[in-house]
Amino acid sequence: MKIIVIGATSGLGRGVAERFAAAVHQVGITGRRTDLLQLIANAYPDRMFTAEMDVTQENAVNILKTLIETMQGADLIFYSSGFGKENPNLDAVIENQTNQTNVVGFTHIACFVYNYFKQQGKGHFAVISSVAGWRGLRDCPSYSASKGYQRLYFESLAQTAHRERVNIKFTTIMPGFVDTDFIKDHRYPLTISLEKAVHIIYKGLLKRKRAIYVDFKWRCIVGLMRVVPRGIWERML
Repeated sequence: MKIIVIGATSGLGRGVAERFAAAVHQVGITGRRTDLLQLIANAYPDRMFTAEMDVTQENAVNILKTLIETMQGADLIFYSSGFGKENPNLDAVIENQTNQTNVVGFTHIACFVYNYFKQQGKGHFAVISSVAGWRGLRDCPSYSASKGYQRLYFESLAQTAHRERVNIKFTTIMPGFVDTDFIKDHRYPLTISLEKAVHIIYKGLLKRKRAIYVDFKWRCIVGLMRVVPRGIWERML
């Protein structure tokens, strides 16, 4: 199988890319730092391909297209790029940085990937959303909203694929707190190890699950989040 991981220089993206490469799949990895990409690829020189890419830049789609051509196709494309910070003072720069990666960059990539798989006749598209995408969270409004956007965007694409009778599978991955650099400056409850999270995501992608919760307890928490009335939710946390 041929897999491309967008945003693979650290965290879940890197972990999943390395897991697929260790299982002797061909893996393309993208990120903004060429040195890190090459360091990761050096461990699997016969089956890893690299491309320096920033999803917020206009040339991102062209770079992804070139990587697909270099690999002579792609079966699974995994959007792991993400940005978000707690922003209690509502600094507009931070809010817009989040939106550029999680909304604007994601949308450009998603449109290209859908049409590529449609032309190919099949494919599997995955994105790391978040349990935060189910309800608005104080101190990080753009992060919550943008992760909800990704979840709903995939829902819409799945409807479109069904209507057009195109064999494209979609996987929305919803982690809770995972022990990565993304939360390195904070201590959160129910944080799970990176290794465990990568294992759950890897197994779920192989099964082409529509939704992957990381892990089961976070699925239960999302269930509770969804039933809390708005008036109560807005007075919580």
